[in-house]
Amino acid sequence: MAELRWGIIGPGRIAPRLVRALSKSRRGELVAVASRHAERAAAFASEHGIGRSFGSYEALLRDREVDVVYVALPNHLHTQWTVRALEAGKHVLCEKPLALSVDEVDSIVAASERTGRVAMEGFMYLHHPQIIQAVDLANSGELGQLELVNGTFSFFLTYPDDPRIDPAMGGGSLWDVGCYPVSLARAIAREEPESINAFARFDEHGVDRTFIGQLRFPNGLLAQFDCGFAAPDRERVEIVGSDATLVLDAPFLPEPDGPPPTVVRWRGRDPSPVPVQSIDQYSAEVEDLMSVILDGSQPRLTLASSRGNVATLVALDRAARAANPEFAARA
Repeated sequence: MAELRWGIIGPGRIAPRLVRALSKSRRGELVAVASRHAERAAAFASEHGIGRSFGSYEALLRDREVDVVYVALPNHLHTQWTVRALEAGKHVLCEKPLALSVDEVDSIVAASERTGRVAMEGFMYLHHPQIIQAVDLANSGELGQLELVNGTFSFFLTYPDDPRIDPAMGGGSLWDVGCYPVSLARAIAREEPESINAFARFDEHGVDRTFIGQLRFPNGLLAQFDCGFAAPDRERVEIVGSDATLVLDAPFLPEPDGPPPTVVRWRGRDPSPVPVQSIDQYSAEVEDLMSVILDGSQPRLTLASSRGNVATLVALDRAARAANPEFAARA
């Protein structure tokens, strides 16, 4: 019998990856799913062999046989349902971004401390050996003095009613995919940026479809990134040092959801592949959370780090909107 029983709130496009991850786990079992539409929850449960389905999120939170909740809702609902799940006595894995403001993150932190339950942001890629090795190499001195982190993440978003292009739901490419290279730059810098600059191409609703940002850290590291919904699939990270460069060509969605993970060290024009294990990063994410809950281990991603990432995203969004006064910054 599994040690922790999981429930999903929001059976959308990402939820099947958590189903996959828990199907491989010896410590966790997926037992319930909830949607605001009972038929949708029932169909998801039937498709994935989940025992119980609910036509409301509240009903799942009342289920005493659910220990951990995965919040996979649109961005603007993350904080509300993470806090409500914590207050219902559940541990929580919430999809990124954890929140849309620092105040919202603080409310999650307060709820976690008040209830004694664990909350973690679902940044699955940070649990992959590809990223762990790259960050460790960058900070080992093997690349020389770190100079620059350059990241790219884009794809064509063509669904007309997608929550990711709804400004009322926290839409925008920065919050959906730009958050990845931002979080990686912060992980490499191991501190928060002291200076931020950004530009974006907004649509008629004020949603950024293409975004570029720049960060400067107190230790001298510079970072820049671009992201968007209006360009082909592109995933790439360069970590540039004075002696060598690391290149990752599938840094955020490697197999089984994309190409094999790669880390290549370049010294001048000479490439040297760095061996890297290929795993299901969603499995690594759920196992990390369960180790925190069951073993008292330290989480790979803390709420303090999530707070710093949200603060950086808010500052980037404001900087881009300041250059486009017709699109006021979010309150």
